[in-house]
This record gives sequence, C-alpha cells and structure tokens, in this order.
Amino acid sequence: VRCWNCAYNMLARESIGIPVDIVDQSFRCYGYFCSWECAVRYLYDNYFVNNPQDYYNQYSLLCIAYQKINNFIAEGLQVDHIITDPPYNISKVNNFSTMKNPRSGVDFGEWDKGKFDLFSWIPLYSTLVRANGSMIIFCSYRFISFIVDVLESDKVGFNVKDVLIWQKSNPMPRNITRRYVQDMEFAIWAVKKNARWVFNKQEDVPYQRSLFRTSVVNGNERTKHPTQKSLQLMKEIISIHTNRNQTILDPFMGSGSTGIAALELGRNFIGIEKEKKYFDIAQSRFKEVLNDNN
Repeated sequence: VRCWNCAYNMLARESIGIPVDIVDQSFRCYGYFCSWECAVRYLYDNYFVNNPQDYYNQYSLLCIAYQKINNFIAEGLQVDHIITDPPYNISKVNNFSTMKNPRSGVDFGEWDKGKFDLFSWIPLYSTLVRANGSMIIFCSYRFISFIVDVLESDKVGFNVKDVLIWQKSNPMPRNITRRYVQDMEFAIWAVKKNARWVFNKQEDVPYQRSLFRTSVVNGNERTKHPTQKSLQLMKEIISIHTNRNQTILDPFMGSGSTGIAALELGRNFIGIEKEKKYFDIAQSRFKEVLNDNN
C-alpha cells in the first residue's frame, strides 16, 4: 500500500464504508506500509474506537501472504513457478428441506467465508516469477473469468493458456435429486508474455488433456485440512508444468500437498501458511519426506 490515503481509499472507503469526511487530509506519503496487515491495523487502531478488534478480525484474512511479499521483493527472490490453492470464498450455510439429512452447507472454515481478497495478491506475487515461469491458481468456477482478467491485465502481463480441470472419481454426493454432483474443481494456467514455458507432455498419451482424474484424499494421506488436494493430482500437474531443480512457491500452502509433491519430484519449494495448525501439519509431512529421501 503506497501511503495512508491509498490505504484509506482501498480499505476504508471501498471495503468498510467509512464516511469520506473522516479521513485526515493532513497525512502525506512517507513511503510504503510494510504490508496490507500493517495498513489494516493502522486503520483500525486510529478510527475504530468502539471495538476495533471486531473489524480487524473481519478483515484479517488479507493473510500472511500479503506480509511476506514485501520481504521477498526486498530480498530479490525469484521463483520459476507459483502453484497455489487459495481460499475459494464459497463456504456458506444452507439447509435444504428436501434432504433426508439436512446439513449446515459447505463450510470449510472462517477463512473461506467471503473475507479473503481473491485478486490483489496476484499482481504482487507475479513480480517474483522468472521470465519463462508460470502461475497455476486453483479457484471456484464462480471466479475463473475474474482471475483471468487480473492475470492478463497490464499490471500482471501474463497470458492464460488453459483451464485445468480436476475431476474427482469419488465425489461427495449431496442433494442428489435436486442438483448435479459437484465433482470438478478448476485451476488457471498462465505464463509470462513471450515465455518459453515448460510443458512436459506425458509419453504414454497421444495428446495431453487438461482433465486430471483422481480420487479425493483418503486413507493415511488424509490430514485435518478440509480442502486438501491429492498428491497424485499435484504430482501430475507439477510433472507437466515444471522441471527438476526449479523452484515452486505456494503462498497459500495449507497442509503442504504441493510442497510434498514438489520435493518428491526433485523440485525446490517455498510455502507460506497463515494458520499455525496447518503449518504444523505441513512441516511434519515435509520432515517425513526429507527423512525418507535421506
């Protein structure tokens, strides 16, 4: 965030609806806030005098990934690929009266209930990708066109090549007499303009389809993360879109499936995760892989 006025315009006026006349026009730009989180804290500490914590909690899911980007830029970090599965913002409560066993809907946690900024992280992190690199972003079908627009904007400058489809061979049935089974998730594959991108077609197929068919995670692979991706899925994607010894960054690491797949395939990995319980799960899984490799 460039300055206080930028923080005000983006966070206060557009997101929270504070009246315009509250802003102190005497503020001047003295440099960057260190992170989005810092800008949010400044806003709440100075203007939400009744109960600022309520507002802070509501918007704190700007996420630690927004903090780390400043460190990465300052360090001059460069990666070959960003492969990530950020929150989809699709969790909601419902209760279908036609269902024999009514349930509370699709609820993956507070982090997935519409408070996460789906788009602003993309221009920031795209600057870390090397000239021939790529980004693969999992998302809900509801937001595919919006994310494509951001990736192909002048600010980011990527070209979207395809939409990858994960078809689950054993999807969870719900409300089966009233809806299609929800057995697919999507990921957008984009490369830098003029890039000589990586595409390793599998030798055992005449042509490469963008459809990946695997089961949802179960058995010993299953962790407590509610939206965990399967290792088979991530290994197939990483094998096609990256080369050995390249570096993959995942700003929304979750339980670390992308990292596990990367390490097992001889890639380097950098992961970021806001929730300590999921970070601890990922760290434990990484240790097992590294011990096995040793």
